[in-house]
Parts: sequence; structure tokens; C-alpha cells
Amino acid sequence: MSGERPDDGTEPKAPERAAQPADAAVARPAADQPVAAQEAPIQQASRDDGSEVRPTPAPEEPVAAPQSASRIPRPVILGVPLLAGLLLLVFAAPRVVNLFTLPNCDDEGSRRTLTEIFEQKNVKLSRLGEVRSVSSTRSERTCAVRADIPGGILNLDYRIGWSGWNKSVTITRAEAETRIEQAQLDDVKNAANDFLVLARDSAVNGRPPRQSEPTVRTLLDRIFDLSEIEGATLAVSDIAKANEWFSAGDRVGTAYILAGTGVSDINRLSSDPNVQRRTHRNVAEFAPEFARYLDFQVKLAGIMMDAELKRAAKGGPDMERPEVKREIAEVRTTLAETLTGDLTTLAYDGLTDDWRRQRLAVMMQVAPTAATFLSPEQAHAVRERALTVVTFVRDKSVQDQVKALADAFAAK
Repeated sequence: MSGERPDDGTEPKAPERAAQPADAAVARPAADQPVAAQEAPIQQASRDDGSEVRPTPAPEEPVAAPQSASRIPRPVILGVPLLAGLLLLVFAAPRVVNLFTLPNCDDEGSRRTLTEIFEQKNVKLSRLGEVRSVSSTRSERTCAVRADIPGGILNLDYRIGWSGWNKSVTITRAEAETRIEQAQLDDVKNAANDFLVLARDSAVNGRPPRQSEPTVRTLLDRIFDLSEIEGATLAVSDIAKANEWFSAGDRVGTAYILAGTGVSDINRLSSDPNVQRRTHRNVAEFAPEFARYLDFQVKLAGIMMDAELKRAAKGGPDMERPEVKREIAEVRTTLAETLTGDLTTLAYDGLTDDWRRQRLAVMMQVAPTAATFLSPEQAHAVRERALTVVTFVRDKSVQDQVKALADAFAAK
């Protein structure tokens, strides 16, 4: 997107965010679409005598609405949907920085100007760190900074230059990353523990907690709702937290798999055909809860994938560190196993074709990107599983969707 103002003086329009596929439980933007934009410049300048130059105010640009509401209204989660509108702002307000000499990137006046630009839109920059100079001449400095905001991070590029006789700070790029707050992760883990207390006898009696009960629905919302971290790429530093979240959700979903099997540990599940049939029947019997569990797995694995791809795109020496390589391999394994496992459930008897189509729609959100992220062997395994599932489903529309997913993983 060009950062130039149109010749007629009007403000550039922010593109509307496309609606994302959703099921009855969770709406989610496509996991393979990170939020990163080259936006129109945001500028502040001033007269040399220190007086403010107040331009004619431009009409306020609309702010993009969130795709899905958080379970608890949180002003701090402006990070994802609001940023989409924020990063398209164009306005100017004067400020003198110094006379004749451009300030450095980490100059206090430049920092203050950046903070004030966002404060005018009720966005609080709580910390400006990792300030660095990208280039510098007598007439212009190009800088980059990482800004902490409630619920996320902004990677900003800005230019310090001249506007006539005045010095100005112009934001040239703002790229959002979302964060998983420790309090949020703790809440997920606590909800999972509370659920498992309610489900402690379900492996024997075959009656796990159902989301038709208000208390259980609230717990499942806290565990499986990813709306607070969707819409912007997850910060690489928070991939480990995402893995912890994934594990907490997996413990809850496993309770539905093991209901009535007499086994409370998935690793001790018998290969006895009767036990296996019971686990298959559980998917259909507890289909509403299982749908939330499967979609949660695909979406969160996709979020971690996007973060790793962004890290890889930046490159650098970190990519050669053993712990980074190990983390990327673990995310690949999580995603591959999630896709093959979810595909397998589509072949179970007792499920409606509409249920199958909804699960496939969520998987297709990540499939094109996953095909390039997974190893060739993993992509081949996903494709083969999909082609096998085609032979078990009878509805042609479901068959076509499964074939389309298989085609996404065809060798390029």
C-alpha cells in the first residue's frame, strides 16, 4: 500500500478485512494470513518558534471491527482488530525537535513524538525498545523500533526529516505481533484443571462434562477460544507459551476420547477392537465438544506455524541455533499430527456430513501454507491420509473437499 496522500486531499481508505470461515463454536481469521502492512505515513512536525501549526483536521478514518469478540471485554486486546484501522491513519501535528540538526533515532523528543501519535488514537505504547538506525543522511534518518502495546507488539519504521523549515517524525511502516500474556495462559491452565476435576470419573462412567451445562461451556470457552491471539502474527518469543496452551487443550479433548474406555491415560489405551470402537463412537456422541477441540488444535498449530515462517523469512544467525531448529521441528510435528488425526475422525460413523464440512473448512485455512512449511515426508503423509479418508465418506461434497485438501499437499 502506498503511503502517499491522494492529490485531492482525501484520506486513503483502509481496506476492509475479508470475513473468515467460522463454525458454530469459534470464528477465526485464516491462520496463514499474518497482519503486516506498509501503511500511509503518520507525521508530526512543528514551527521552529515552538508554536503549533494546526492543519485542517482530516475526516476520521473508520477503525476495522474485530472478527470475533473476546469472551471478556478487554481494552488491552486492541492489538489485533484495532491495529488494522490504526495503521492506516494519516494525520499531521507540528512539533519542533531541534534547530538545524536532525535528532538521533533514540532521541527523547522522537520517542515522545511517536508516543503522542498513537495516544491520539487511544493506543498506549508502554515501552519503546530495540531502537536502531537503518540509514542516515544530513536531510533524513530512517529508524526502526519495537513498541510494546497491551496485548501485542508493534514493529515500527519511521523517518526523521524536514518538512519545510520544520523537523518531522513520519511513521512509514507498522507491523503488528500478538502476545500471549502469562495471566491469560494461567487462566487457560486453571480452566483445564477445573474441567478435568469434573471429568475425573468419565473414563469409567462414560459421561464427560457437556458444554450444554453453563459451567462447562464457560470452562471450554476459556480453554478453546483463541480470538485474543488471532489476526496478527504471534511473537516468536511466545511460541513456547502457545505450545503450553496446546497441551492444556489436548488434555481436555482427550477426556472425550477416553470416556467409557476404562483408561484415563491416552498412552495406555488398548488396541483392543472394542476399545477402539468406543473411542470412535465418542467422537460422534460428543461431536459438539469434539468440534471445538479439533478446530482449536488446527488453529493454534497454524498460529505457531505462521510465527515460525515469519522468523524464517527474517533469517539471521538465530536460525542456526540448535534450540531454534528443534522448536521449528516440534511445530512441524504438531501440525502434521494434528492434520492427519483430524482427517481420520472424518471417517468415523455417526458424524453428520455438515460436521465434516465444517472441520474441513478449518483445515483448508492452513493447508496451502502448511504444504510449504511441513517436510516433504510430512506433507506426503497428510496427503495420503486425506486420499484414504475419501474412500470412507459417501457425500460427494465432502469427498470433493477432502480431495481439494489432498491436492494442496501434492508435491510441487
